Formats: sequence, structure tokens, C-alpha cells
Amino acid sequence: MSRVLPHDKRDIDPEHLEIVQNDVAQQHQTHYRPVDDEEKRIDRRVNLKLDLIVVSLLAIEFIFCGIDKTNIGFVATSSFVKDANLSPDDIPNSLSLFSATYVPLQPFMVILARRVGVKYFLGLQLIAWGGLCMCHAAIRGSGTLIALRLLIGAAESGFTQIGMFYMSTLYPKYDVGFRVGMFTGMYSVAGAFAGVLAYGLLKISSPSIHGWQVVFLFEGATTVFLGILTFFILPKNLSTAWFLTVEERAHAIRRMEIDLAGTQEEGDIGSTSVVKRDFIDVAKDWKKLLVVVCNVTTVLPVTAFTTFLPLIVQGMGYSGIQATLMSVPPFVVGTVGLLVIVWLSDHFKERSMHTVGGMCLGIIGCIVMATSTNTQLRYGFAHVCMAGVFVGGPLLAVWLAGNTPWKGTRSVMMGINGWSNIAGVIAGQIFKSNC
Repeated sequence: MSRVLPHDKRDIDPEHLEIVQNDVAQQHQTHYRPVDDEEKRIDRRVNLKLDLIVVSLLAIEFIFCGIDKTNIGFVATSSFVKDANLSPDDIPNSLSLFSATYVPLQPFMVILARRVGVKYFLGLQLIAWGGLCMCHAAIRGSGTLIALRLLIGAAESGFTQIGMFYMSTLYPKYDVGFRVGMFTGMYSVAGAFAGVLAYGLLKISSPSIHGWQVVFLFEGATTVFLGILTFFILPKNLSTAWFLTVEERAHAIRRMEIDLAGTQEEGDIGSTSVVKRDFIDVAKDWKKLLVVVCNVTTVLPVTAFTTFLPLIVQGMGYSGIQATLMSVPPFVVGTVGLLVIVWLSDHFKERSMHTVGGMCLGIIGCIVMATSTNTQLRYGFAHVCMAGVFVGGPLLAVWLAGNTPWKGTRSVMMGINGWSNIAGVIAGQIFKSNC
């Protein structure tokens, strides 16, 4: 009987050998990683196109999500309260009322977006809340304000979680952190941009229209326009990404399959359904639910500062529109701090310590602002605080998404993570007029 000899490398097709080696290399990975220069090049091309088309549009939309949610805090430094026949406490109370619809509807909105299709659902959301923002120009009492804040809360509900869920289906888990950071970081940009925008728009007034009305009308109309663009620009999924070549689409799909490392069931790959098992899996995973509870502490300072920073700065001795303008630099620092920390998290493939580090910066900043009597020091540490408070939300979200491979279960998990926005109710009661 002849003995089976090892293959001589000279008898093996070099291309076949390379394929086998690549497959073996990928099998030893718990996440996707390019294994050669050619794959790195195509991977960079795919990421660049997704960044320019998908992330850029979502980021701009998130800016206006933040603006439309918090512009009421910026116009509060003008004659808005007097002209609209409101009391000083109506502003913080409106934030809590916003959360009354915004928070409970989060899981349902994410699940519905998965069923309907993210591109269509996001477009409808933007058109709805943009129109409601424009309606704020007609406020003539607390009753109108209450109704509009409840409605705009329902319209915006789930937008952040839907965006993060959507990106988690397009990028491998250690590429998505920085992209989610860019997306959610636009909330701090919204704070800076809203301040500059409100500063300019508040100066536009005439006997027939107030500056604060111009703010609501312009910002709402821009949001409606972005909603219409969404229908035409966002792809339904990777296989229908119109801006990718055939080769790039194949690579984008393949890397997501590798990233799942065999943990996703075949029937879930092209499905848009959410079944009973998805809810059971979420309910049984107490560790992930505990992360959601912890996320409340990261959302609280974000909600508070993005809405009330102009009023906080006003309490430091600055007045009126100057307070609005002085609130811009801390938001800029917050954006830079967020992008640096989430990039490091992706680079080192680590989530927990980077999340804790950002939260520690926020705690230090809050302590100094609360205890110091030096105005310049308090204002300076507002920058330190903002550099850290925006980090926790996106990192905890991608942490949850990366550990939830089934898309149906992931959509439920991300939706429940949206319940951490209950912090908005708490934030609305912290900054009362008698504090």
C-alpha cells in the first residue's frame, strides 16, 4: 500500500493557496480584519464611500435632530417667554414633557423601522418633526407648547437608536464605533451650531415676525428638506448601495458575514422580521439590560447640557445673546473629545475603559462647575465636562450592538437602550427657575 505524501508547495496553485490561507486566517478571528494589501485597499474604499454618503447624511440629520430638540433653550434667552405668554418654568417642564412620548416609544420605533425599512422610516420622521418644529412659531401659551413638545417627542423617538442600528448593519463591529461617534457627536455640534445659528436668526426681526419665530421656521424647514433627501440617498441595505461597485458590494457583504463569525442564523441575514424569540433573548440577557440602566447616567448630562448650557453660562455672569454665543466653544471641545476617544476605542478594540474615562472627565467638570465661585474656572471646566459626557452613549450602544449578532434581537436591544433617555425627564427637573 502506497504511503500518502505531503503536498509539495510547487504542485499547489498559488491563487488557491492564497484563498485557503485567507480563510484560515479569518477563521481564527472573532471579528473582521483585512488580511492583505488588496483587501485593505478595497476595504478603505468601501468605508470611505459609506462615510461620505451614509454617515455624512445621518450626521447632518442628527445635527438638526439636536437643534430641533434643544432650540427652545436657545430662544429662551430672547423675548420668547414673554411673547409666547409662558412662565420661566414652562421651558424646563417642556423638556420633561418631550420625554413623556420620546422615551416610551423608542423600542417600537426601532422595530417598526426594521420592518418598514430604515431609509423610508427616517425620511418620514424628519418630515414629521421638521413640520412640528415650524409650528413652534405659532406658540401663544403653555397649552400649545405642551401639545407640540409631546408631538415632536413622538416624531423624534428612536431616531438615534435607528441610526446606530442601521450603521451596525453596514460596518464591522470595530469599524462602527468611530462612525457612531461621528454620528452622535453631531449632537454636540448641534449645540455649537445651534448657538451660532440662533445668534444670527434671533437678530432677524420685524414688526410682523419675531427673531425666535424665524429660528423655528428656518430650522424646521431645513429638517423637512433633509427628510426628502433621505428617500433618495440612503440605501436600503448593502446589496442595494447604489454608490458601490459590484466588487465593493460583494466585499461589503462578505466582511459583515465574517464579522458575525457564524453566530447569525441563515434565516436572519435577509429578514426584516422581529419574532418572539428576539424579545425573549433580550429579556434573558440581564448583563445587557444592566448596561441600559447604566446608560441613563451617560445620557443625563448630555441632555442637560445640550439644552441648558446657554442658561448655565448665563448664570456665570454673561447675558442674553452673549450667553448663547459663549456656549459654543464647550460644544466644539465636546465633539473633538468624543471623536478622539471613540477612535482610540476602535483602534485598541476596547470599550469599557474608554467609556469610564469619558465619564470621569464629565464628573470632574461637573464637580468644579458646582463648587467653584470663580467664573472663569467654571467656564473653563465646562469644556472639560463636555469633552467627556458625550462618550458613554455611543460606546455603550456599539458595545451592545457588537454583542448582539441577530439583527432582530439587536433592533429590540437598541430600542430598549433608547429608554435610557428617561434621563431627559430628570434633566428637565434639575434646572428650575428657583435653583
